[in-house]
Amino acid sequence: MDIWYIENHTDHVHFSIHIERQLASIQSEFQWIDIFDSVEFGRIMTLDDLLMVTEKDEYIYHEMMTHIPMATNPNIKRVLVIGAGDVGTVLELCRYPEIEHIDMVEIDEMVVQLSKEYLPFTSCSLDDPRVHISYQDGLRFVRKVENAYDLILVDSTDPFGVGE
Repeated sequence: MDIWYIENHTDHVHFSIHIERQLASIQSEFQWIDIFDSVEFGRIMTLDDLLMVTEKDEYIYHEMMTHIPMATNPNIKRVLVIGAGDVGTVLELCRYPEIEHIDMVEIDEMVVQLSKEYLPFTSCSLDDPRVHISYQDGLRFVRKVENAYDLILVDSTDPFGVGE
């Protein structure tokens, strides 16, 4: 049987990925999470049927998210990442030895747990002692802090559903 992940963008545009097998399909408190092995893109994660990360090209998004702001300010020591459940943005930040502290605030603990289990290519940085995870709403978290970070990155889903 042929299995395809299909993301409908408009009535005239559909993005499809050939799936080898489904590894996980879980409803968390916030969203539906699926992990697949695909023929062309390797391991992929979708949230509420929207593609979030693929093994083949995750680096493009995560490198752009981190290296551009890091290149503009060589004195960044403390970083806040809102979202980033696949942990790829944190992985890229961990490449900088001058960063002393990274807080990651993710609303959905299940996304991080599944990333640890199925997406080791992005989640391997969670063992770095500079990384601290808090499971809560990022907007509520950031409203409580002032002048605590040199850089704040928002690596969240599109503003639909829980991302809204």
